[in-house]
Amino acid sequence: MAKTLFKSFGYKAMHIAVLSLFSLLLIPILLTHWDLELYGTWITIITIFNLIQVLEFGHASYVGNQFNQLVHQDTAAAKMVLGSAWRANVVMGIVQLTLVVLLYMSGVLAFFLDTHINTAHVAIVLGILFCYRMAIGSFRGIVVKTLNPFGLIYKSFQFAVIEKIVEFFILVYAAVANLSLIRLAMVWFLTKSCYSFLVLFQLKRLLPAYFPWWKSGSFQLGIINMKRSIPFAVSNFLDRLGNDGVVLLLSAFVGTSFLPLFVATRTLVNFGLKISDLLRTPLAPELINLYAKNKLKKITDVFKLYWFITGVALMGGFILSLWFIESLFEFWTRGNLSFNLALFNLLVVILLFQNYGRIITAFFMGINKTNVVLLTSVMRTILFFTVAFLFKGYGWYGIVFGMLFSELFVVSLWLPYHAYATLSVEKEQKPGFILPLFAILSVAGVLYVHYALPTFWAEMLLLIPIGALFYLQYKHIAPKTRNMVLKDVAKLLTFTSKPKGNAQ
Repeated sequence: MAKTLFKSFGYKAMHIAVLSLFSLLLIPILLTHWDLELYGTWITIITIFNLIQVLEFGHASYVGNQFNQLVHQDTAAAKMVLGSAWRANVVMGIVQLTLVVLLYMSGVLAFFLDTHINTAHVAIVLGILFCYRMAIGSFRGIVVKTLNPFGLIYKSFQFAVIEKIVEFFILVYAAVANLSLIRLAMVWFLTKSCYSFLVLFQLKRLLPAYFPWWKSGSFQLGIINMKRSIPFAVSNFLDRLGNDGVVLLLSAFVGTSFLPLFVATRTLVNFGLKISDLLRTPLAPELINLYAKNKLKKITDVFKLYWFITGVALMGGFILSLWFIESLFEFWTRGNLSFNLALFNLLVVILLFQNYGRIITAFFMGINKTNVVLLTSVMRTILFFTVAFLFKGYGWYGIVFGMLFSELFVVSLWLPYHAYATLSVEKEQKPGFILPLFAILSVAGVLYVHYALPTFWAEMLLLIPIGALFYLQYKHIAPKTRNMVLKDVAKLLTFTSKPKGNAQ
């Protein structure tokens, strides 16, 4: 078990590293070979593709969970679920292609693109991408989930890492060879189909008892399970819409050519979330275990520990980056994009608020507080689009402000309120929840001063309250937890030291 968990965590870390490198290496290559409009059009296409694709992800999550529950109790029923999913995916593929046609015919697709961009070509590209999903990609994603109950989840991370590398080379080849977006989509279809067949061959070898996966099942059961997966699909769609909706609004109200700058800046900023994921991922199962044992105070202590460690790392890192980020950005993008400090600062503050809320959301998801998770997604999405539309006249500032306001409301009021109720947080414990938010606001002050009044000593003066808030956060962590962390750090520091005695 320990060996399996170690492998899973290792491949998860590798997956995060590959996702980070994917954007860091790909963006400068695409900027070199594509103009801003073509690159922005591809960003819009892939955003719409990901949003519609969420429908099948909700179905895959439901089927995967159902298979996990049945596989060790009723193998025949598990095979029925798997075979029915293949039939449902055909229906799902037709629905997705129909949505693409409706978006094109209704003019909605044209709304998100610059007026002179050929929307018919964009619709064809989306159609080709969804044909791949219907043909093999979607069902392959479901079959991969059969690995989970057999302790082979690390294999799914392995497949995901390789697939991301394949996508990287597809895009690089398309850019260097100067392919049109339609030809790019065709290469995408053929290459990823071949890779999917290789993955399915590996799955057949690993779990031969469940092959052929499509033999059992029925359309009726497939449609029933597809209907039951609607809450998963809605929740995932709203989360994706809150994240990618900003791209579509920027494309519609600011222009397609602005998207490469936004995506490049957000890629640099979001690297911080990838770092915090390395801590949050192993903490999530521990939070579920503590909740099952009714150790509610210990859970709040884990929250505080997460906020302190990630806060020191992320806030300290972003403040230090202010003195070199512009030069780094221009070097990274090879001078094809001009760094925008205001955009960078706002995205940093948004990320810090997101990081605060992610550990609470992960906890609610782990204990199946589905209503809270769904309502959080609904509230965040409604607030974002409401504020963004109200302030759309201010260009990208209004849209990004919508992101900031929705995130601030959710993490400062909505999530803490439900955390207090679920964990029975007492009055003396609440400052531990509030202090990290004040630290974020203090960092926002430093970023504003650096932008509006770049005075070194004024910025240094503002670092004093941030240091004090970090100290208070540390003091609010239980001594036992603090000592445990210090011991773990000491182990890491002595990891390479020579063992005593004659080790064989």
